[in-house]
Amino acid sequence: METTRPLVPARQTSSTPERTMLVAASVAVLTGLAVGIGTQVLQGVLPGSWGVVANSGVAWALGAFAVGMAMPSARAGALCGATAMVLATLSYYWAVDWFEGISSGSRGALVWSVAGLVAGPAFGFAGHVARMQPDRRGVALAPVAGIFVGEGTHLLWFVGVDHLWPAGVVEVVLGATLCAVCLVIDRHRLAVLGTAAAAVAIHRFASVAIETGFAIV
Repeated sequence: METTRPLVPARQTSSTPERTMLVAASVAVLTGLAVGIGTQVLQGVLPGSWGVVANSGVAWALGAFAVGMAMPSARAGALCGATAMVLATLSYYWAVDWFEGISSGSRGALVWSVAGLVAGPAFGFAGHVARMQPDRRGVALAPVAGIFVGEGTHLLWFVGVDHLWPAGVVEVVLGATLCAVCLVIDRHRLAVLGTAAAAVAIHRFASVAIETGFAIV
C-alpha cells in the first residue's frame, strides 16, 4: 500500500519586511555615525584647506546619497538619507566634545540637524534613483555635481579666505566634470542641467539660511 508524504512548505528564502527595515536602519545609522565622526577626525588630520573639505556639506550629502543607493525603495532612501544626515550631525558634535575636550553646545547640532532633515531626503531619494533607474542616472547624479560647484564657489567668492581657494577650485572642477559625465550618460540633458543649476542655487540659499540660523538660535 502506497503512502503519500505530507507536503512540506518551501522555505522562505526572501527577506521579510522586518528584516529589510532592520538592514536599512542599520545602514543609515552606521553611515551617519561614520560620516559624523570621520569628518571630525579628518578635519584635524588633513593639511591646509583639505580639512575643511572633509567636513563639508559635500561629504555629508554624499553619505546620504550612498545610503539611498542601498535602500530597497525611494521612500526608504529619503527617510534613511535624512536619518543618516541627522546622526552625522549629532555624532560630529559628540566627537568634538570627546576628542577636543570642549563643549560645542547645542546650537550647531540644532541648526545642522534641521539642514539634514531638508537635504537628507533629497540626496537619499537621488541615490536610490541613481541605482534603480539607469535611464535617469545622470539626472539623479546632477544634484551631487551641483553641490560640488555650489560649495566650491562658496569657498572661492563668499568665504574670503585665501588658503581655501585650492579646495574651492578642486570642488568646482569635480562638479563640472561630474556634470559633463551626467550629460553623456543621460539623454535628459535639459533635466540634468536644470537639476545641477538648481542645486547650485539651493546651496547658496541654504548657506545664507544656515548663517541666519546661527545668528538667531
